[in-house]
Amino acid sequence: MERRRLLGLVAVGLSTGCLGSLPSADGPRNPPEAPAGAPRQTPAVPDVRISTFDIEETEDGRLRVVGEVVNDAASERTANVRIRVVVGGEESVQTLEISIPAGETEPFEAVFETTFEEFSKGGDLDVSLV
Repeated sequence: MERRRLLGLVAVGLSTGCLGSLPSADGPRNPPEAPAGAPRQTPAVPDVRISTFDIEETEDGRLRVVGEVVNDAASERTANVRIRVVVGGEESVQTLEISIPAGETEPFEAVFETTFEEFSKGGDLDVSLV
């Protein structure tokens, strides 16, 4: 009889810790205030920027990098797109000069001597404006 009572008390004691209360949210409900005298500002988006880029395989198996440059400025701009590919420790760089009319998007393309297959096995790609 004592044994049943003891087991019952142990079961109740263990279950109260698990069922004591439901989980509740923690942390601030509102984002912190901006520092006094320094209002929050979202970062400015540059007028000329690379909007997209991707890789493709050419018909002869080489690596091709394609993309688009956007010009949100009110006048025509010229951008230099630098495409850097590293495969097996060897670096290849191409720089393209692109003229983009105001408010337009211009495509770019660069073909490298490295094969698409070699690149897909751990190559590194960097596409940026310089």
